[in-house]
Amino acid sequence: MLAWQLPRDKLSGRKQSLDVIGLLLLSPAFAILIYGIAQISSHGGLNSSAVVIPLVLGLILMAAFIAYALRKKDTPVLDLRLFKSRNFSASSALLFLTGIVANGAMLLLPLYYQQVRGESALYAGLWLIPQGVGMLLTRSWVGRLADRISSRYIVLVSLVVTMMGTLPFAFAGVGTNQVLLAAALLIRGAGLGGLLIAIMVSVYIGLSREQVPDASIAARILQTIGGAFGSGILATVVQHQISSHTVSGVNNVAGAYNVAFWWSIGFVVIAAIPALLLSKRIEKPATAQISGA
Repeated sequence: MLAWQLPRDKLSGRKQSLDVIGLLLLSPAFAILIYGIAQISSHGGLNSSAVVIPLVLGLILMAAFIAYALRKKDTPVLDLRLFKSRNFSASSALLFLTGIVANGAMLLLPLYYQQVRGESALYAGLWLIPQGVGMLLTRSWVGRLADRISSRYIVLVSLVVTMMGTLPFAFAGVGTNQVLLAAALLIRGAGLGGLLIAIMVSVYIGLSREQVPDASIAARILQTIGGAFGSGILATVVQHQISSHTVSGVNNVAGAYNVAFWWSIGFVVIAAIPALLLSKRIEKPATAQISGA
């Protein structure tokens, strides 16, 4: 299907050598950072060498890459000059926070249904279907809507919708109606679908054709890092809440998940800050220019 449908790229006459040094600094930096973040939940916080050492090593490699990239005459593997654009910087921060909100909760939700609601792995997955349906409902038209109104307003509305869909889980108990939670997931999915599409459209606004590959790399990296951080921090919150109570039981576990969902809502609120920095102007993104739109 790819061979049949994917259009052939127009090759550029400009030749550029592979930035081997930048690649050897940047790739291990993010891999080690993600590994360190993933260890937070299994070691209960930041007070373990298994967490601290990878995080410190990853940050050292990151700092070394930044120093190298800023001094390099040719374009590095990741062009840091992109962050001079306020719109790109705001979109990048949103992608990081969206990774926390989306991926962090994607870890919590199936575990919530199994540990609190007593569902099997199969039924936990089935109860999550409404969230996927909600994402499909908004993804089909949000991209077209972003061509007519500013992404800022779409992102802000999507954040509110995502928060509304998450809020019932912050209050849910053992006996909360399953249909109500399914409706909440439908709303949450609709918010996430609109959020992700609008941010990805906004990332490329104001960039030149030559900057698009670097922007794509940066956007994907920040979203991945945010997802790993979200999973680590929310899992740590649940584990800490459960272990801090002397009385065990399903109500204790439900309360621990309530707190974790409040954290997720907090990250949604924080995401509103960079959303306000997005451009109000409606411009054609660089990706549309490349495709000839």
